[in-house]
Amino acid sequence: MRSAIIHLGIIVAALLLALTGVLVVTAQEAAVVVKFVSGTLPTDPASSAWPKPVDVPLTSQTLVYPLPAATDSRTVSVSAVHNGTHIAFLLVWSDATEDVVTPGGLDVFPDAVAVQFPVSRAQLPYICMGTVDNPVNIIYWKAGLGAENLVAGAGYGLNPQQREALGLQATPTSPVELLPASAQVVTDIAVYKDGKWYVILIRPLGSVHPLMASLAGKSFNAAFATWDGSRGERGGLKATSGWVAFQLEMPVAVQTATATQTTTPAPGATQAVTITTTKLVETTPTWAWVVIGVLIAVIALLAGLALRKK
Repeated sequence: MRSAIIHLGIIVAALLLALTGVLVVTAQEAAVVVKFVSGTLPTDPASSAWPKPVDVPLTSQTLVYPLPAATDSRTVSVSAVHNGTHIAFLLVWSDATEDVVTPGGLDVFPDAVAVQFPVSRAQLPYICMGTVDNPVNIIYWKAGLGAENLVAGAGYGLNPQQREALGLQATPTSPVELLPASAQVVTDIAVYKDGKWYVILIRPLGSVHPLMASLAGKSFNAAFATWDGSRGERGGLKATSGWVAFQLEMPVAVQTATATQTTTPAPGATQAVTITTTKLVETTPTWAWVVIGVLIAVIALLAGLALRKK
């Protein structure tokens, strides 16, 4: 009996880590600064307009079968710029093979990348694609197919009338859904070169749909994922990051209007705003706590039975 209790305790601990998304507090040495550029945003990955990239670590998922044979650590390099109305992300990651869907070609799993944003800024959503009461907006790019603007987590929390008013199907068929055509406002440019993908994603800073995240303001959060098609990765089989903080660089006119200094910056100059330490707590959905509570109750019951037998 004691052995059974120990084994059950180990299972509960593993489930606790998985269900809570490890309920971690992630520390960033500095926020990713979104550089302000005047005029047109860059569409060439080699443009000098891009700031120095920040390497965001990715780890293999541990919730969807088949589980990876070993933990696979990857990195996606992130640069971002904005011009006051739109924002562009340059995402670069290593991939030994170029897996692209081609019309009429053989079926392949395409290489892919996604950027996830909280729809609400009140509280960070559950990192694994949000929850019913705290959904996420996702830009999902697949090689050969381009980018889609999606929402995850919201579907099963809306009645048919609410869904139709938002331009969604009356009945959800998946936790991840395509936003209506009016919200498909993402431009993508992709280049594969020397064993690396260079993907640029451009979208409005503001929101054009209630389930699309607004990135306007001084800061926002985002998370990233990549898929390696040659490894059979698709759906939940992917490598993911935690939440990453972004800080928008302001134009000189905005900086001087709010500054308390009497000095005047040089014309055309911009001022980078950095964060030395950012702590983000990933939230846990209610259903996870219910499952954990039931498992703890089972352990307590078994422990009581073991003591009675003594």
